[in-house]
Amino acid sequence: MATATTQPDGTPGQQPVGTQPPPETMQFPDTPKFREFFAPSRIEADVYDLEVEGCIPPELNGAFYRAAADTQYPPRFPNDVYINGDGVIHMVRFDNGHADLKTRYVRTQRFQLERAARQALFGAYRNPYTDDPSVAGIDDGNANTSIIWHAGKLLALKEAALPYELDPATLETKGVYDFSGQIPGRTFTAHPKHDPRTGELIAFAYNASGLPDKQIHIHEISADGKVTRSQTFEVPYSSMVHDWLVTRDHFVFTISPMVADPEQMKTEEQYFVWDPNQGTYVAIIPRDEGVSGIKWFRSEQLLETHTLNAWTDGDTLVGDHFVTKSGWFSQFPKTTVGFLPEQPPFLHRWTFDLTQGASHWDDATDTYRSEKLLSSPGDMPRVDPRVLMEKNRHAWVGGMHPDVPMAEIGPMGPPFNSLIHRDDSTGATAFWTPGEHAAPEEPVFVPKSADADEGEGYLLALVGRRDQMRHDLAILDALDIAAGPIATVKIPFRLRYGFHGTWVPGSELGK
Repeated sequence: MATATTQPDGTPGQQPVGTQPPPETMQFPDTPKFREFFAPSRIEADVYDLEVEGCIPPELNGAFYRAAADTQYPPRFPNDVYINGDGVIHMVRFDNGHADLKTRYVRTQRFQLERAARQALFGAYRNPYTDDPSVAGIDDGNANTSIIWHAGKLLALKEAALPYELDPATLETKGVYDFSGQIPGRTFTAHPKHDPRTGELIAFAYNASGLPDKQIHIHEISADGKVTRSQTFEVPYSSMVHDWLVTRDHFVFTISPMVADPEQMKTEEQYFVWDPNQGTYVAIIPRDEGVSGIKWFRSEQLLETHTLNAWTDGDTLVGDHFVTKSGWFSQFPKTTVGFLPEQPPFLHRWTFDLTQGASHWDDATDTYRSEKLLSSPGDMPRVDPRVLMEKNRHAWVGGMHPDVPMAEIGPMGPPFNSLIHRDDSTGATAFWTPGEHAAPEEPVFVPKSADADEGEGYLLALVGRRDQMRHDLAILDALDIAAGPIATVKIPFRLRYGFHGTWVPGSELGK
């Protein structure tokens, strides 16, 4: 596959790679991904009794965890992607109106080898041909994308590697977790889905060999951590599959032309390349029947970024997710057709007729009905986790209020300036904007109680205060976010911009 190598300004990009020497000095590149508010923070800290503006609701007894990529050493490639940074976990522990902060790096094998060498040893994202020879064959997982709680274990996830288990109180790294040897291969999704009815964890893995291939593996894991079924199916080409939709009855995968080529990796550092000559497909797999019942649909060319929720009603499947009509060029700018501008994602509802579909992608002609649910772009969606896999009324996303100035452009593309609540029963939306120089990150929903109605609870979201070079953690009434924070937990330093988080009740933490 021939590629045109360009940067967003149209200048030539870095050319074919070999083993890249480490930087000569302990100095990060002067690029947007490593500059100013987005520079590595590299802080491990304990801060007890954070300052609080307002009052923390007494129902908040538990821990908010969030994963981020915080590069510990200057990268071997100056244009290294932001998502290649070392995993760091931020925890805010709530108890009796108090909030304590703990931040720790995940002690991955990669982290420990580079810490001992005092320099970067692993090269470009997921490309072993760019690593230092001293780490040849060693897993480069950095546990930086999301964090989940399952079967009493806190797991830091990266889709390019297996999970790492952490101590939920101290954040001490316990090691790689492969579900007691039940997960073969080297990868595991950063977006598994919890089935609230059964307590199961539904997961998948792609490129499990560590190099691009055409297999996707699906794993169903019981509430107590036992793998009850694993199965594999083949896709048209090796695609980036970051997220997926799961209903009570079906798995849904979108296969988009963000392509990885094992031969190309030997000469070019970038792992994924946007190839608009490839088709876009949707695979729907019945959970009971498994991959033998797969049905393939065609799609317009697009990329799924993150999913909100999905449900099945008879012969109709409905899925809500964010999609964009471009590749993720802020991280992977190379394409097969030269420079292309990145398009923002929008929330869409797809509706499938399950009586249609083909058994093989080559025969797929049927498509789906698509409806845009929000007029403004956004991403990082959440629902009340108790209603996953069934029709939800309430949803929250990071997004853009059209009448509010946008914060400075960040290394992941345009940042959010607002959080948005959408009521599906009315279509009404409400916004909360933290200020001109502030950008909220992914919201996390916490119910007021186990038996509270859907949406009755709190929304937690970190907010980057760009003009103050620090973060807040905002606590909002989930059904009245426009009223502003009930409480603001003030973090006295800057965290690095992060990705996905979760909430674990104090009762499950043993306190």
